[in-house]
Amino acid sequence: MSRRRPTWPELPEALRDLIESELGVVVVDARSHDGGYSPGLASTLVTDDGGRTFVKAVAASDNEVAATLYRREAEVAAVLPEDVPAPRLRWSAEHDDWVLVAFDAVDGRTPAVPWQAGELDAVLDLASRLAEVPAPDVPQIPVMADAEDGAFTNWRQLADRRPAGLATYEEWVVKNVDRLADVESGWREAVAGDVLVHGDFRGDNVIVPTDGRGAVVVDWPYASRGAAFCDVVGMLPALATEGGPQPEEIVRTHPVARAADPDAVTAYVAAIVGYFTRASLDPPPQGIPHVRAFQRAQAEVGVVWLRERLRS
Repeated sequence: MSRRRPTWPELPEALRDLIESELGVVVVDARSHDGGYSPGLASTLVTDDGGRTFVKAVAASDNEVAATLYRREAEVAAVLPEDVPAPRLRWSAEHDDWVLVAFDAVDGRTPAVPWQAGELDAVLDLASRLAEVPAPDVPQIPVMADAEDGAFTNWRQLADRRPAGLATYEEWVVKNVDRLADVESGWREAVAGDVLVHGDFRGDNVIVPTDGRGAVVVDWPYASRGAAFCDVVGMLPALATEGGPQPEEIVRTHPVARAADPDAVTAYVAAIVGYFTRASLDPPPQGIPHVRAFQRAQAEVGVVWLRERLRS
């Protein structure tokens, strides 16, 4: 990973003053969290009253996409049901072109890579708990199946454009790109449901508390209403990439994935693997040069998984 987040002392003084004003106390220490796949400050701030708050901040002039996602995250966090296993939103603010979001700090860490059995169990249990949370009927939580056509039509885009980079994948991909586009086309029916879907459920978006409580999930800008299996199935390419079990092993053993309609799972897998494949061929986004390699790794795992599910 070649991206380092800005730290508390590196923020503009006016921005630090604003954060302390929102907190109502003075920041005496800060711990940066450099993991993940977004730019901007991500630090736990310790204040002179002993309090701890997790704060994210990014300048729109540095990364407009990240700023938009931070605004979206604040909107979603404000309407999450109380029983969602997620840190509570404290406040959000904007200053000049900076966007800030603050949450309760959680004592814990993201799961180790390669994955360890106990932490994997905690995250899979978290996926089961999320699958039982009804999505609130509010505008901030859109219906997943109502997403615009470009969201999950990536194999179709690749089939139509045939970019040169597609040939860097195994020959089966090139030969079957039209078939994969057909399988992917069922994604809207596949994701239909009434469950709160995180939409970016991976190890780096999960915190396992040190006090033995259940794991919590962070970073909610992609939240939507959809099928119960989406989060656990969606995490499986990343899980395998990071030293965890192969996807089909989890599908066979996880109660939510096992209970899902197999054709719906296959359509959704095709949709997300198509996204990883197409995105991996794009230039790296500003401030996150390492994300394309991660998408490529997930795409390669996903292609093997698709071949297994399609039995070809």
